[in-house]
Amino acid sequence: MIGIRRLPRRARGFLVVAAAWAITAVVGLVIAGTVTGPGPASAGPAGHTGGVRNPIGWNGNLYPLGPPGSGMAEKTTVAGAGAKAGYSVPVPSDPAASRANLTQAWVNGNTIPSEERQVALVFDNGKVQILMHRSTYQSALRYFRAFVAEKDLNRVTAALGQVNGRPALVITPDTDALTHSNPATVNFWRNGILISIYSHTYGTDTLLAIASSMR
Repeated sequence: MIGIRRLPRRARGFLVVAAAWAITAVVGLVIAGTVTGPGPASAGPAGHTGGVRNPIGWNGNLYPLGPPGSGMAEKTTVAGAGAKAGYSVPVPSDPAASRANLTQAWVNGNTIPSEERQVALVFDNGKVQILMHRSTYQSALRYFRAFVAEKDLNRVTAALGQVNGRPALVITPDTDALTHSNPATVNFWRNGILISIYSHTYGTDTLLAIASSMR
């Protein structure tokens, strides 16, 4: 996400802002913080800044759950993130994103109930970010369909796709002046977890391959 990106109207109902100060500090910046209940997060990673350091010095490609030192997230391992979040964290095995080029693993802080915690994996120094949290299948699919129905308002090209036979929301940023820095995105539901993959480096075909390789 970038400062000029508009918050999707339908997605607004699925978000709980984790750091209200960040909204006032960065005009228009959308924070996909902790999600309560079954609703999925927004179509962009938390605090995403398009790979460019924003006015408060926060590179969202490397710190997708919040600014470093803010206490919003804890750096950990894949196993540690799974233990704190209470679910098994799947990891891809694609050349663009795998354990071999895993840069960082993050999980929301201890002040957040374990059933609401979000996990973030950063690959190849921020070229790929994967965020995940608990979600029901019904809520995820409803969000996918709603986002596609309002793709013109969201200013992206969005379509329903599949990942290993499961429904997915595939988002290709439009190339106009307002949205050209938004990431390519693939969202899909797997074993009670909504998984969102983002990249400013790769297109949706690569992200779909990453998604299909997650185990």
